[in-house]
Amino acid sequence: MAASTSTISFDVHDCKVYPVTADATGGITYGAAVDVPGIQEVSVEPNFISVELKGDGKVLAKKGKVDRLNFSATYSELSLEVLAAIFGGSVGTSGSGSAESASYEFDGDSLPYFKIEVLVNDLESELAEMVFVLNKCQITGGTIMSGSTDNFSTPSFDAEAILPTATGLGFGTVTFREASSGLSA
Repeated sequence: MAASTSTISFDVHDCKVYPVTADATGGITYGAAVDVPGIQEVSVEPNFISVELKGDGKVLAKKGKVDRLNFSATYSELSLEVLAAIFGGSVGTSGSGSAESASYEFDGDSLPYFKIEVLVNDLESELAEMVFVLNKCQITGGTIMSGSTDNFSTPSFDAEAILPTATGLGFGTVTFREASSGLSA
């Protein structure tokens, strides 16, 4: 049977980020997957560049293209590993036994690139899952912590996907699968 090319999707199931470790014309490589815990909401929106050529009082030609994809996510649990993957830096631990602590320090270095993968597996079709991948992203905004009485804090981040240096690799892909295989490890 031919794979379906359309579906109605419901609910986001999983999201992972992967630090970009190298991006050259020969290919792009990634570090280990970092789970974005308690993913609640994601959005992917194209950013368009368009221009018009006018003459003789009318539009003679119009050109446009997508120059990046904008991504946003809201999740449930603040994760130091997610902070390290999207802001750079690392997670440190100290102490022992019941006096252990883990910390992440914002170091002010240049923001790193990372890959994003999102899994949706509640589809209105014969498909098992949909996976959205953005190959090379950088954070552009978000909320690390918000707090108020009688409410949960929900961290969020916004990112832009740009074209990798790697030859033949676009912004990302949307894949419909008839069999479940989940996100990359």
